[in-house]
Amino acid sequence: MCGPAGELAPLPEPASRLFLRAGFPRPGTILVYAALLLAMIQAIGPVIWIISGSLKTRQQFYTDPWALPSTWQFRNYSDAFVTARVGDYLGNSLIVVTLGILLLVLSAATTAYALARIRFRGRSAVLLVILATMMVPPDILTIPLFAILRSLGLLGTFFGLACVYAAGGYGMSVLLLRSYFMAVPLELEDAARLEGAGTVAIFRHVVLPMALPGFLTVIIIQAMGMWNDLYLAFVFLRAADKATVPVGLLNFFQRSAVDWPTLLAALTTLTLPVLILFTLFQRRFVEGYMAGAVK
Repeated sequence: MCGPAGELAPLPEPASRLFLRAGFPRPGTILVYAALLLAMIQAIGPVIWIISGSLKTRQQFYTDPWALPSTWQFRNYSDAFVTARVGDYLGNSLIVVTLGILLLVLSAATTAYALARIRFRGRSAVLLVILATMMVPPDILTIPLFAILRSLGLLGTFFGLACVYAAGGYGMSVLLLRSYFMAVPLELEDAARLEGAGTVAIFRHVVLPMALPGFLTVIIIQAMGMWNDLYLAFVFLRAADKATVPVGLLNFFQRSAVDWPTLLAALTTLTLPVLILFTLFQRRFVEGYMAGAVK
């Protein structure tokens, strides 16, 4: 269109530019925030429901399980330690997870450092074998592991289950830690070696501090997997007094009459260690996971 002086009139601005000029975010940004809001509700919603149900009486829970508690029943938590034996299961899981993480970190860190720094014949083949172990479904190894633990006298023990957990996370931990060790400049290790430091001292004082995000990533991922495992703990720990958290809750749930508020109080109590661990190391975990993905 032409103006009064015969000049072309300016075209109308796009709607997106008018939104930005008015202070509204872009439509794509709105969709991203809406998706993040839905993901947050999906993640936090079940936790809020569990905590709310753990503070109700039986009558309140069965009358309206989705409403907030009218009166807070903290007695459910004390009943969870007495009836559901939450304290015993919590202690058993802490023992198994601690042993498993120690075995896994010691074995995976030394292997990853050797594959990253020591040149020897067959290093690529060793790395390929470790990578191949990650492709084997863990379910098909149940019978061989059962026979091995029984022959070694470790069947039904915390240490035996911890060895199984450490072996299950060995491949991923080696590959992740190896990428961190290779990112450490060789000049720093050479300078420490010129100062008279040995291999162990270099690994402890030079490599370990620089690869700390990788260690925290391995610890958090593997610890959460060990804590939530039901199948292996149910197979290799047959005694009721040695049951871990998932096995103990399964035994409590299989009773003829389930006290749902007490069960939810037990779930809340047993979820706290995982939430505390992730909250304390959240920043390190995200940094380590993203750096490992980039490498």
